[in-house]
Amino acid sequence: MNKLIIDKENVIDITDNIVELEIKVNKLEINVKGRVLINEITKKDNEDLDLTINVLPNSSLLYNRFIIENKMNNNITINQLENSTMIFSYSLIANDTCKININSILKGDNNNTEINIKGVTENKGSIYVNGTADVLEKIKNNNLLESIKILMLNNEQSTIIPNLLVASNEVEVNHAATISSIDKDELFYLNSKGISNNKAIKILKEGYLLSNLDLNDTLKERVKEILGGE
Repeated sequence: MNKLIIDKENVIDITDNIVELEIKVNKLEINVKGRVLINEITKKDNEDLDLTINVLPNSSLLYNRFIIENKMNNNITINQLENSTMIFSYSLIANDTCKININSILKGDNNNTEINIKGVTENKGSIYVNGTADVLEKIKNNNLLESIKILMLNNEQSTIIPNLLVASNEVEVNHAATISSIDKDELFYLNSKGISNNKAIKILKEGYLLSNLDLNDTLKERVKEILGGE
């Protein structure tokens, strides 16, 4: 796995590669060609990011993003041309106000797209997600699924706004959104096994966030280390 540290605003090309990405800028454009896997795992105090991802024809991208945030404002645009596959999986913990505007634009035929966002709110954290699926005219054989879920571990207010802009009849677009608190039955089950309430919540939170990401064992352990050091 190659590590890319982006420390100046840039347009980068990634071709047939597995990349560990560290973004230190406010604006980045990524062109994806061939088969690409991007993993981004980090902890940040404040992130103001404008990210554009262009999935070129006959290409596929799996992007795993895990971040513990204090404050954050993300504007993420995903462009797919034709004959491409895109899976964007984003897990985050919000300790303060976190905003995500994500726009998935299908511009050509025969694309498959999954947008998976799972967030956990703690302390004074709240999550606002504006998710837009934009399907242009006269394109066909596209499938897009957008799933946004927020787990509330505090009493702050979070918001999910789904926007489906579909200008073609020959596509399938679906959206799922949930905001919920921790499952009391799962918590009770762990408590019944002698696990303390705080430890049980940590186990459930860890499983919730990791289930959204397709990581190898080494990266899973890194996520667990970050969670353990909150």
